[in-house]
Amino acid sequence: MSKLKIVGIMPVYNEVDIVEQTITYMSQQGIPLIIIEGNSTDRSLEIERKFVGKGVLEIRIVQPNPYYDRKAVLSEGYRSALQYSPDWIVYVDADEFLESPLPAKTLAESIEEVDRLGYNLIQFNCFEFLLTEKDYQSSETDIRKRLRFYTWNADFYFRVWKHYPGTDLIKNAGHKPTFPSEVTERVFPAKFILRHYKFRSLEQGLRKVFTERLPRYDPKNRAIGWHIHYDNLKPDPSYFIADSLKLNRHDDGERWNLEKRYDTYFGAWNAPGADDHPPPSEQLKELGQKIVGLQQQFNAIYRAPPVRLYRALKKLFARS
Repeated sequence: MSKLKIVGIMPVYNEVDIVEQTITYMSQQGIPLIIIEGNSTDRSLEIERKFVGKGVLEIRIVQPNPYYDRKAVLSEGYRSALQYSPDWIVYVDADEFLESPLPAKTLAESIEEVDRLGYNLIQFNCFEFLLTEKDYQSSETDIRKRLRFYTWNADFYFRVWKHYPGTDLIKNAGHKPTFPSEVTERVFPAKFILRHYKFRSLEQGLRKVFTERLPRYDPKNRAIGWHIHYDNLKPDPSYFIADSLKLNRHDDGERWNLEKRYDTYFGAWNAPGADDHPPPSEQLKELGQKIVGLQQQFNAIYRAPPVRLYRALKKLFARS
């Protein structure tokens, strides 16, 4: 058990298919949670109540009036956490799993180690796990087993911090706390891991974006640049089911790939089915033919007289 007093904040709104998994996981990681409940219309609240006293400290219901106000949610979560006199605070969304990079240590044990070493802020690499043509119809209930394909998204996620009176959670929309001016920020050098599963089925993804999120965002929040991550999506399956070849596959024990291979702000586009991909041998053959063709063009240009060389280059680059 952690010697530090660590308190987690988890906002929830209509996450019935995943919230039990994330609460259970955070409990196993030694992080007791305060649920900031957005008045869910599915069974999320019913599930959350089963964990009160068993991983959940309390549930605070925030009534939308009529919009989802992220500032109000962050403020309520932070005020509630302070009532438990925490040494450290953790912020996690209901569709996220926070992991430590320290071998064989829970999140709570890792926070203790970070504290012992004199750091006060933990940064996360965010890995977005996406539906693909390989798994979007799978019946596997464990989301971490079902969705295996991901892309690195960003690292402006400072989800765990040492508490200091006067810390501001609003300025950076909950992505990074702002410490009081007299406190020196000391970020732990090894980034922790954030797995994000925002879309778990096509039906859930469409409902989340076009019914439960975009129409509910507070215009005042939108005016300052918040909640822009769904703006480019359209109500079409091709924006929610990604091509697995554009992503990285994750298997337990493997190293994470930090290449951003896919922009989740724009969704998928005409994702092919599993049988639509040509076999690797055909892909290599096609690539080889393109290389040979380019080499022939450059060889011809190299041997050409100056005037012909100029015209050939102009023609070549006009096509690029």
